[in-house]
Amino acid sequence: MMVEGSSLVKSPLVHLVLVVVTIAIVGCGNNQNVLEAASSEEVSATSSYSPVVEVILPGGLGLCTGTFISPRAVLTAAHCTLHGGSYTIYSSFGMFTTSQRSVLGPGLVNDPNDIAVLVFDHDVADPAQGQVMALGDAPHVGNQIRIVGFGCNDLDAKTGAGVKRTGTNRLMAVTDYLELDTTPNQRLLDSHRNAHGILGPSNQAGSCFGDSGGPMMQSQGNSVKLVGVTHAGGWGTQYIISQYVNLNRGDNVNFLHDVDRNYSLNLYTGCWNSDEPEACGPSSAGFRIFSYFTRIWAKILSFF
Repeated sequence: MMVEGSSLVKSPLVHLVLVVVTIAIVGCGNNQNVLEAASSEEVSATSSYSPVVEVILPGGLGLCTGTFISPRAVLTAAHCTLHGGSYTIYSSFGMFTTSQRSVLGPGLVNDPNDIAVLVFDHDVADPAQGQVMALGDAPHVGNQIRIVGFGCNDLDAKTGAGVKRTGTNRLMAVTDYLELDTTPNQRLLDSHRNAHGILGPSNQAGSCFGDSGGPMMQSQGNSVKLVGVTHAGGWGTQYIISQYVNLNRGDNVNFLHDVDRNYSLNLYTGCWNSDEPEACGPSSAGFRIFSYFTRIWAKILSFF
């Protein structure tokens, strides 16, 4: 794939560090046959997917999207975490701040390692309430995926950022990235106006400013799991292209294992990794042990 004339577009809502999400992509050879729509479901605002959160950069320098992958860690894009200072996380279950981050890539265009983890000193998300998402296995071309983000709904006007939206698509290509294509209507082809971000005809969803760091998800087993992170997007010769960091790429996997070990996040051993719906609920092992000792103490106290 060649990138010609990579003129970066600035958003009034998103500072320079976020321009990676929209690059001028020209002449990509893998976009001759767009896959059929993943579903008839229309892209829409949503209050679901509570692990997916809004990330505000230090000093309000920009807006990104992230996903809780541990009760005290949010996965996002490296280019969203280039500033020192306090990052603010807005979620459906509260607002949290942290200045602690672990970053893999330099956060540049053509960076297949564009991921970072924001870490909290204590648990802030509750797996039992579905507020944490597990990491999944690698998806394949043609698989149905879902994306969620707080980005804009217009590539030119850059409006609508800050509203959580969701849509589906089919994976178009697996290269250094996980790639999606969105077919614009004729008006968009003629004018490049009103190009929708997480929006597409017959729901071929794609990304826009502010979706950076957001999740590509896939149903695996009995749950939805995280397989990619929003990196970049832009116009091809015929289609709107969205690129996602492949979380199952070897160097990205190694980074996540290192972060897991360094911060004891239980990314691969937490209850949220189980395909059993009740794994994080009242019947989980930890809760059963707690309940057992509670009953024992109750019996002891009853003798006094």
